[in-house]
Amino acid sequence: MVFGIFIDVPLLIVPFLLMLRFRKPLSHVISRPRLPLFALYLLLAVPLLIFEEQIDCQPSWCRTVVIPPTIPFLLLEMLVLGGIVIVFHAKSPLRVTLIFSIYGVLFEFFLGGLVGAPIVIVALLAPYVAMGCAFVSMLPLSVLLDGKEHAQKYTGPTQVPLEMR
Repeated sequence: MVFGIFIDVPLLIVPFLLMLRFRKPLSHVISRPRLPLFALYLLLAVPLLIFEEQIDCQPSWCRTVVIPPTIPFLLLEMLVLGGIVIVFHAKSPLRVTLIFSIYGVLFEFFLGGLVGAPIVIVALLAPYVAMGCAFVSMLPLSVLLDGKEHAQKYTGPTQVPLEMR
């Protein structure tokens, strides 16, 4: 943690709660540009990943790099998550976010920063890790899923072809 628990935790929780509260309006505004929804999903994930990784930085790069070296791997996870969501035709971004958060906690427990940590530390940090995963995935997933639903409902004005003379 960069600034300590009393600054870093609210610095991540407050934007997360705002994103949770205003998820639908944000996803509609963000999905307005004429980009493929999957590209928009990945583009939106990048700043969220950088913000979250800067708050939960490792001592080796803390305050020394602008873009943490873990971003390509996390972006690959987001790419796979988006692919899974599209292939399985997921409907609820909140359910997918919950499953991704559980995956994130298990990943940290078995392969990440919580490997070998005492169970008390794991119990204290698991909700924060889950919330960090939800922070980086909820809004991009909402754009991907709600944008797809919004695009299907609104087809826009249609042009009638003119007769050739």
